Amino acid sequence: MLFAEDEYEKRKFLIDVPEGVRIPSLGDETQLSVELYGWPMGVSGAITWRGVWAALPLILQRAEFLQGAKVLELGAGCGLLANTAAVLGAHSTATDGNEEEIPLLQKNAFSFADGLMLGGSLSATHLEWGQHAAERSGLPSKGFDLIVGSEIVYIPDCIPALVESLCFFLADDGEAIIANTAVATRTDQSAARELLCECLEAKGLTFNMDMPPRSPPPPDEDNW
Repeated sequence: MLFAEDEYEKRKFLIDVPEGVRIPSLGDETQLSVELYGWPMGVSGAITWRGVWAALPLILQRAEFLQGAKVLELGAGCGLLANTAAVLGAHSTATDGNEEEIPLLQKNAFSFADGLMLGGSLSATHLEWGQHAAERSGLPSKGFDLIVGSEIVYIPDCIPALVESLCFFLADDGEAIIANTAVATRTDQSAARELLCECLEAKGLTFNMDMPPRSPPPPDEDNW
C-alpha cells in the first residue's frame, strides 16, 4: 500500500520539561517544541502512539547526557522520540521494520531543524529486528548510547527478535527506554511483560520495570 506525500499532516508538539531538568538553550521556557509530519490515526487523528508520552519525560530527564549521544529509535512510526532526542543535541536514527513508514521517517529527517542549536541530527532507515537483520543493516554494533521505543512490546512473537536487536546495537554502557501501553488481542500485558523479562534475562541485560501512572490519552496533540 502506498500513500501520497500530501496526506501527511504536520504537527507541533509542546512537551513539558520535567521539574528539575534544565535545558540552557530554552531559557525560561518550560516546554520543548518539536515539529514533525505523521499519518492521522483513527477517530482521534493522533499521529503518535500513546506510549510515546510515557517515554518522553524519561528522555527529557536525560537532556544533559543526550548532547552528542548516539540514539536509535526502534519501531519509530513518525519518529517523535528520535526527533526529540535530536532537538536535545543527539545524533538520532529513526527506524521502522515497515517499509511503508520509511518515506515518512525520511521526510521528518529531511525537515529536521536544530532549533536549539545543540548540534543534533536526525536520519532514518528501514530496520527489521533480530540478530541477522541487525548484522545486515549497516548500522554499527554496540554503536548507540540510548535506544528508545514505544508500543513495540505488544506482539509476543516479535519480542525475542526485539531483544536481539537491543543486544546488538546497545553500547556496553548504554541504556534503553521502552514504553508500552498497547498489546495484541491474542495476549495481555502481563504475558508480554513476562516474555520480555525472560528474554532480557536470557541475554544478561539488567533492567527495571516501572508502571506508568494511569491517565487518559491526550485529547489533542497541541499540548500534553
